[in-house]
Amino acid sequence: MIRRLNAYDRALLQIGDRLLNMGDLVGRRLEDALRSLTRQDPDLARRLLASDEEVDSLDESLEMDSLELISLQQPMDQDLRFLAAAMRISRDLERIGDYACDIAEAALALAGRGPYFKPLEDVPRMGELVQAMMRKSLRAHVEKDLAAARQLDSDDEAVDQLFLALQEELTDYMKRGPQYVDQASNLLLVARYLERIGDHVVNISEMTIFAATGERHPFKKAKQAGKGQVPWRQ
Repeated sequence: MIRRLNAYDRALLQIGDRLLNMGDLVGRRLEDALRSLTRQDPDLARRLLASDEEVDSLDESLEMDSLELISLQQPMDQDLRFLAAAMRISRDLERIGDYACDIAEAALALAGRGPYFKPLEDVPRMGELVQAMMRKSLRAHVEKDLAAARQLDSDDEAVDQLFLALQEELTDYMKRGPQYVDQASNLLLVARYLERIGDHVVNISEMTIFAATGERHPFKKAKQAGKGQVPWRQ
């Protein structure tokens, strides 16, 4: 016999659906920001910046609706963790949206400066990695795929390594002469934004694990276990 969903169950499902829609929107915005950078398209960057409030409004409404459910229904255990995780994930998505705007700002700054001093390859590659991580994290959240969620920390290591290589390369260009400074410094900022986006995606996967198991900071605990106990030092 199929159980009919009550208003509370429907409200939980709607929050989950709205969270996924927010993730899709933020993913498209990040893609547009990177496209505006690689194509040096100031119009696309301006359109993205002009619509930033849409993501902020989604974050606020998800938070308020989740808090209302907690206040009125007093959920327990997994439902409470689901709502707490939804608010955290929404906030991480909002921050990723902010970084997409930061990338668009960099694209605007570079749009009228002539062609790039070298083909853009590593920055777009880094963008592809964090976008793939976003899709994977949201899919893991929907499907409650904890194995996939736990892989995100390892996926982020590739982003971190690429950032370090880019940082070294772009810093070297800036040392070569002032003609490289504007482009290299802005591209280094973009690389830093993408590295931070990877961190926020890892946060999303941690919240997926928390919602299902109640485990907090699973990656931190795993790293501590792998390294052994760190001795106390005065």
